[in-house]
Amino acid sequence: MVKSMTGYGRERERSGEWDIQVEVRSVNSRYLDLSVRTGRLYGALEEKLKSLASACFSRGKLEVNLTVEPVGGGNVELSLNRTFVESYVRLLRQMQQEFSLGGEVTVQTVAAKPDSFSQTTPDEDMNAVWAAVEPVAKRAFALCTEMRQTEGCRLAEDLLSHIETLEAIRSEVETLLPQVVAEANERMRNRVQELLGQVQVDESRLLTECAVFADKADVSEEVARLDSHLRQFRELLREDAPVGRRLDFLTQEINRECNTIGSKSADLRFTKLVLAAKNEVEKIREQVQNIE
Repeated sequence: MVKSMTGYGRERERSGEWDIQVEVRSVNSRYLDLSVRTGRLYGALEEKLKSLASACFSRGKLEVNLTVEPVGGGNVELSLNRTFVESYVRLLRQMQQEFSLGGEVTVQTVAAKPDSFSQTTPDEDMNAVWAAVEPVAKRAFALCTEMRQTEGCRLAEDLLSHIETLEAIRSEVETLLPQVVAEANERMRNRVQELLGQVQVDESRLLTECAVFADKADVSEEVARLDSHLRQFRELLREDAPVGRRLDFLTQEINRECNTIGSKSADLRFTKLVLAAKNEVEKIREQVQNIE
């Protein structure tokens, strides 16, 4: 079952000493791009959350937000960040003097800056906090994964509809191929006869030229490869592993075969079929970018 890279999960639990919330958002990305926010007090948990997320997701841009609030706030202590306050006040007064600015530097001005204070939790055991956070994070990741799976099913259905259209186009090309080659040879024979008039045509030479032309215009190999690519695409959509990169590669190969078929035959019927096929390939290309 393919998965989309778009998903969302949020889980909250009040566990013992902490009120814990984990929120994860996932969007498209070429690789796994993790961004984890834990707040100042719980920065030690950032790597643990990244490791846990890496085990759950292989691709996508993920934003993980962790909020941990001690129940009752008993373990949180505020202290003055003296270094920041001194620098901040000095710079404000310097600005007043250099630019002749009015107003007063008050305690409210300084207290409005979050960096004026430091939060500490002297008695908090990070291992104990992680033991409470981990199951909440796992449930949030599971919810995000479930949403990615649901969206992946929709994408797979849409991709299969385009693959079916391409298979129908491939069948039409295969059916038309003998007729197109025969008609082209007949046109060549008539044209040569028209140009030479009453002059006797070297039949063996003409047959040789027709054979060379037929070989150049023959797209049976491209049709066979296209059929193989479409079959592989279907098989990948049934796999349970991340297949986004392989689907992207196959889409490029499908497009390559369509281009070759179009370039080797000037027949209007082939041209119309190739244009229709390239339109389907472009739709596939857009959707494949969303798959993990």
